Amino acid sequence: MKSLKTLSPPSQLVVRQADQINSQALLVVNPPDHEWRHEFPVVAGWHLHAGWFRGWSQLGSEHQFGTTPPRGEYDGALIWLPKEKKLTDYILRQLATCLPKGAPVWLVGDNRSGIKSIHKQLGEGYSPAQKVANGSHSTLIVTTLTEPAETCQLDDYRHVFTPPQEGQPLSAEGATAAQIVTYPGVFAYPKIDLGSTMLLAHLPSFKRGSVLDFACGNGVLGVSLQLQQPDLKMTYLDVSAMALAACAATLELNGLQGTIIAEDHLGAELPKYDYIVSHPPFHTGQATDYSIGQQFLRNAREHLTPNGELWLVANRFLAWPELVEESFGHCERVFTDNKFAVYRAVNTVQRAPKKRGRRR
Repeated sequence: MKSLKTLSPPSQLVVRQADQINSQALLVVNPPDHEWRHEFPVVAGWHLHAGWFRGWSQLGSEHQFGTTPPRGEYDGALIWLPKEKKLTDYILRQLATCLPKGAPVWLVGDNRSGIKSIHKQLGEGYSPAQKVANGSHSTLIVTTLTEPAETCQLDDYRHVFTPPQEGQPLSAEGATAAQIVTYPGVFAYPKIDLGSTMLLAHLPSFKRGSVLDFACGNGVLGVSLQLQQPDLKMTYLDVSAMALAACAATLELNGLQGTIIAEDHLGAELPKYDYIVSHPPFHTGQATDYSIGQQFLRNAREHLTPNGELWLVANRFLAWPELVEESFGHCERVFTDNKFAVYRAVNTVQRAPKKRGRRR
């Protein structure tokens, strides 16, 4: 394995404490890196982040991206703690359906992720947590499954809401109000975030064409547009398995169809769209991470048709307008308040200069 410095801090701590993780058939849950995998008896992985899953996907079908763990024979599990408490609760309940009684469950996380207070969150079925070690600004703890469970359903955590309508395109006469499904781990669960609310209030009425909802979350932006104009051809893209499950459920609940893609960037294989709408992320788990949003804005123009439009909302402190200007040559500030701003850019077609004929 290469230097520990190439790993995330929680993974560095895990490697240093390898002798404390003594399972013989280990299920790993949502690890952000994979270079350490040969240090442990990893037999399967449950991955909720499409980008992180990429490094594991070549290792076999035992590694799965989705909202439920792969079924198999495990005698322990190792979880990289998510920042959302409800998602942690869901993961622990799912593991109780696939681990034997007495199985150890290790949890590792950045000290800002809530790992230090996890003992308050362990519900029925798990023993009190014990700290194994700390270091690299992270903590490793262990608990034991005392009561296995028969089932755990994703829809036990389902929440449905209607986004605000005032000032939005959906306030047009005859439009249907969207019903949005969301699950733990989806941004702003269990409701809509303020940035997306602002973007919805200022999006125009797209009459026709193809639309990409990048970092779609529960699908609130695309579904709201699609309900106003059903002829739109919608594509929804997100890195999160929980978000994509919520988006699929939202489409079904509203009687709509769309293409759903698990990805963390605009790949070269994606087509061009007439419109791209987004509230780009700037966090990966607990850590601030501008890379996904930066790469998206640098590549967005390449995935727009001539005169195609980019619409996005972002926190005002983010330097997204500069990136948009670098790519598009301009960036229009449509609306702003003391926290968010809505931006628009057009993939303007550059006309070739006319050739001047010779004078006779």
